[in-house]
Amino acid sequence: MAKGIGGADDFCFVHAADLHLDTPFKGIGATNSYVAGALREASLAALDDLVSLCLERQAAFLVVSGDVYDGVERGIRAQLRFREALSCLSDGGIASFVVHGNHDPVESGWSAIADWPALVTVFGAKEVEAVPVIWNGEQIAVVQGISYWRRDVRENLALRFSRGKAPGLQVGVLHCNVGTSVGHRDYSPCTLDDLCGVGLDYWALGHIHTRSILSGRPFGDEPWVVYPGNLQARSPKSSEQGAKGAIVVRVA
Repeated sequence: MAKGIGGADDFCFVHAADLHLDTPFKGIGATNSYVAGALREASLAALDDLVSLCLERQAAFLVVSGDVYDGVERGIRAQLRFREALSCLSDGGIASFVVHGNHDPVESGWSAIADWPALVTVFGAKEVEAVPVIWNGEQIAVVQGISYWRRDVRENLALRFSRGKAPGLQVGVLHCNVGTSVGHRDYSPCTLDDLCGVGLDYWALGHIHTRSILSGRPFGDEPWVVYPGNLQARSPKSSEQGAKGAIVVRVA
């Protein structure tokens, strides 16, 4: 639960990351056709569940913190399913905010998407952009984000963010490595102090596949800094075990 923002009714938003759509499940070896089929479809089934979650909770918006796709090839099936998912949310009045990470940087690969639905923002890679969220006629939040332009981003992108004067909850969407995490490349490295020093209310992070809350407590003064983990396990590795899914953030 994030602290109050002054005047707005209670609302919630959903934070997801590292969808890796159409990624193959690795390390199983030979198995029967039914299991193999389920594993092939698992990432897309998880995406469908994410959409259902947003609709069921009547979320004000969704943030996706990078690595939507598993690689620069970005299969056409994965791209079209992702657009279809966000279109469904847009039709339901739910905005979506997306950044690209090291697996799917914006200057690599190709896109089958000519345009995005009305309530979808895919952040570019040139600079941090800030977009207001209007819900029930009131501005309830400002979401900032920046995508990776190439896979190997070593710049501390957190230092490009800043708190604006606009009303509402201040949310930053970033694919990064906070501190040193074993088993993950040190892309856009930053410290917890870097993030907390920006002054945002909630950092929606991606890149680390283990769910982790690095900062934040209900109604506390410190910012929330959160890795939701990935939606669906991709292998038997330790980082792929444990709770999987998305974070529902309730703002009071």
